[in-house]
Amino acid sequence: MTFEILTPRNRKRIAIFALALLAGYVVSRFHPEGLSEAGRLTLGIFTTAAILWVVEPFPLYVTSFIVVILEVILLGRPGGPLGFFGSGYTVFLHPFFDSVIVLVLGGFVLATAIKRYGLDERLSYGILRRAGTRPSMVLLAMMATAAFLSMWISNTAATALMIAVAIPVISSISPDDPFRIAMMLGIPFASNIGGMATPIGTPPNAIAIGLLANMGYQMRFVEWMYRGVPAAVVLLVVCWLILCRLFPARVREVAIEFKQHGKIGRKPMFVLGVFAVVVFFWLTTKWHGIPASIVALFPLVVFFGLRLLKDEDLQDLGWGILFTIGGGMSLGIAMRVSGLSTYIVELVPLEGMPVVIVLLMFSLIAGIMTSVISNSATANLLLPIVVGVSAISPTTSAVVVALAASAAMVLPISTAPNAIAYGSGYFAVRDMVRAGSIVTGIAVIVITLFIYALF
Repeated sequence: MTFEILTPRNRKRIAIFALALLAGYVVSRFHPEGLSEAGRLTLGIFTTAAILWVVEPFPLYVTSFIVVILEVILLGRPGGPLGFFGSGYTVFLHPFFDSVIVLVLGGFVLATAIKRYGLDERLSYGILRRAGTRPSMVLLAMMATAAFLSMWISNTAATALMIAVAIPVISSISPDDPFRIAMMLGIPFASNIGGMATPIGTPPNAIAIGLLANMGYQMRFVEWMYRGVPAAVVLLVVCWLILCRLFPARVREVAIEFKQHGKIGRKPMFVLGVFAVVVFFWLTTKWHGIPASIVALFPLVVFFGLRLLKDEDLQDLGWGILFTIGGGMSLGIAMRVSGLSTYIVELVPLEGMPVVIVLLMFSLIAGIMTSVISNSATANLLLPIVVGVSAISPTTSAVVVALAASAAMVLPISTAPNAIAYGSGYFAVRDMVRAGSIVTGIAVIVITLFIYALF
């Protein structure tokens, strides 16, 4: 008897899962000199996770739970290779409600409220009204708006909104005008770049901050922005110049039809006020001492407590992303306490190499990986390794890799914004590869040099 659950697609998923487990088991059976039993088992878990995160037979957050299950069974069992007893295994569970998870959760709640009450649309049209009619300025305004929105709401939502705004503009331009391609590429590229600017902008940022916190390195909200915002601004301008050069506009003026929103109501104004207060407290943690994660709970209490958001809004928050971040941080803990990350780093001949070259190497690897797998998977796999390089500050290497993991401009599969833009049908894959390869290459260099100079 064939059950409905055993569809051909599910059988394929199960087969990939079995092969990933087998690969992890085989790897864990090797006995390289200097690697402990805990390190070998963690290497097997890492191998299984890498296969599942790259191939994606399941959602990324499912792989995160698989990672935790394997960690507890293989490493955290009483009397196991790490010597845990009693509830010692919970060290692998703590990341799922880490302060970073709470911070990102608060960001999701803010983003949901902003979107529900139309503040994102009001903001986008407000910025575009000041762009004028020159094609290059309209493109810059579109990109700047997408980037700013991506600092606070998901880059996927920012891209979807801005493409909805851009399509009427693009439709009024001749089909053979390259500027149409520039517009449709500029929005997802800017959304990817904008996510670099804040801790809540994209998952790699949160993963990096969480791993650093577990190592005893605290990075405040404003400290991340001190590095992320300038890097994002520089990359945004570079990306804009590249798109203007590769896809020059033939049309001299671009007309944008603006919606009439009317006077802003009390509820949207209240949401805007809460947003301003929360951001203010995030940026001034050093003065008042309230952790950013606790500040992030304010909008959750206010919006759901006053019923400005409803239960279905809670269900629609990005729980999958939160679990993916937690799984990556849990894997990082396993790699650290088992000694695997130190062992891997010691295999790489870094002695005598200039720090900037090592950082460039890390950044390049992240840029290549994030072009073919998700930026969350890239961060989860790379960050636990690079923060263990003793010759470089963990903070420096973590920020470089996290930012480079968001420089995913090459293929439609690289990020959700890329896929959304490609689905519009206004450009071919070769257009994205052509422009995205240049932008990603420059981004890798700019990020490395910029963060190296700041630290």
